Amino acid sequence: MTEGILAVTVFCMFGLGFYIANKADKFLDEIQENVEEKQHSSKIFFLDTLSDEELLREIHEYKSQYKKAEIIIFDGQTGDEKKIFDHNTVA
Repeated sequence: MTEGILAVTVFCMFGLGFYIANKADKFLDEIQENVEEKQHSSKIFFLDTLSDEELLREIHEYKSQYKKAEIIIFDGQTGDEKKIFDHNTVA
């Protein structure tokens, strides 16, 4: 009888441990996905190396992939920047 209770208790402890580990794994996966999305959401293009068609293609790809997209033009010589495009979609 005592061995049966011990076996059930150990089985429950392993089950609880597996459940907690599974929840922690899902939580950490979500955090990693969010971090990866933030790291890859910014892209820098040098306008002297891209054709107009390539630039437009990149803009359309970003518009389809992300809910929010902005284009900021930065003049490296004067340090001026100007936001020329702001795309927000409501999901």
